Amino acid sequence: MSIIPFKMNKLIFITFIVFFAACKNSEDGNHETRSSTSGRMEHHRKRIRGKHQPVGSNNILARGDTVFVPLNSPVGTKLKINTVESQEYLVQFTTTGVVKPLSGHLAEVTPPFEGRIVKSFIKLGQKVTTGTPLFEVSSSDYLESVRMCLQARRERELAEKNFIRKKDLLESGISSRKEFDEAKLALDLADKECEKTTAILKIFNINPEEADLTQPLIVRSPISGEIVSTDITVGQYIKSDSDPIVTVADLGKIWVVARVKEKDLGAINPQDQVEVFTEGLPDRAIKGVVNYIGNIMNEQTRSVEVFIECGNPEKILKSGMFVTVKFYHELADAIIIPASAVLQDYNKSYLFVQAGQGIFVKREVSVTSIADKKLIVHSGLETGNIIVSEGGIYLR
Repeated sequence: MSIIPFKMNKLIFITFIVFFAACKNSEDGNHETRSSTSGRMEHHRKRIRGKHQPVGSNNILARGDTVFVPLNSPVGTKLKINTVESQEYLVQFTTTGVVKPLSGHLAEVTPPFEGRIVKSFIKLGQKVTTGTPLFEVSSSDYLESVRMCLQARRERELAEKNFIRKKDLLESGISSRKEFDEAKLALDLADKECEKTTAILKIFNINPEEADLTQPLIVRSPISGEIVSTDITVGQYIKSDSDPIVTVADLGKIWVVARVKEKDLGAINPQDQVEVFTEGLPDRAIKGVVNYIGNIMNEQTRSVEVFIECGNPEKILKSGMFVTVKFYHELADAIIIPASAVLQDYNKSYLFVQAGQGIFVKREVSVTSIADKKLIVHSGLETGNIIVSEGGIYLR
């Protein structure tokens, strides 16, 4: 009887020991799990703090287009800072061009009526003035136009005399108002017919006062200049739609039409001085002045035509000749910066402007390359701006 209770007490004691040990292991495991999780969270917080260090640290911080750089940091010591200033500068660039006659200084002459050339008054290279006879044409169409003009003028004279007579008779009470009105209408119609036939002759530079049914048509020069082309053959039959047989040009002044690229348009203005060089005389500069800057961009060449007026007293420039054109444009307040200040992002140019102590802002600029590794700024900067002239690549 006493042995059974003793065994029962021993069993209860062992069970209690096992249960206590299990509880202790569970608590130790939970403590290790909590410690591991806490360690990872602390490491993550340290990483976050590292990414957003204050400006006073040795790391840079970029937010959008603004970069914060401690001046004592490794990057800060590599930056070279300059203040933007304006200065006088003479812009120069070179392009190609073609020589063309001035507007109104070239005339291509064809007979105004069909007919046969019966006489020539000119030779190649001859100087002519406005109205100088060029050649004679025997033309039935011309004679018919002259006949109609002379007939219309004669009929107008008769209508005018009849109108004056009817007016006098009306005032004397002899003629009726109806007869006077009919005479007035006839005069008006004769005036219109005379004006029409006279205008036909004037269109072709023919003086109606000199028109004569007994004389052939004399074709005259419409401008003063020089005979630069002639294809006259006496006896040749010419149609009204034939090609020009005489060309008169005044080449004392001439156009040089230069092709200026889009990037150089900001460097030229009307009245700018220009020098033109020919292949035959590469050391001879011909002076010119920008007269007109075109408003149509050639989509294929990305260039604009610029018209330059040049004096040509020695006739060095020939129509159709290709030339080299050198532009000069003086800028009073040019902003010029080192090429090292500007960076490229796709097709855009930009640099960094200092906005405060260790604070730099990315800014897009429009620039053109000039000599000595310099750039001229067209837009994006103002005098007094402080820029990163070297080392901007470290802020990208």
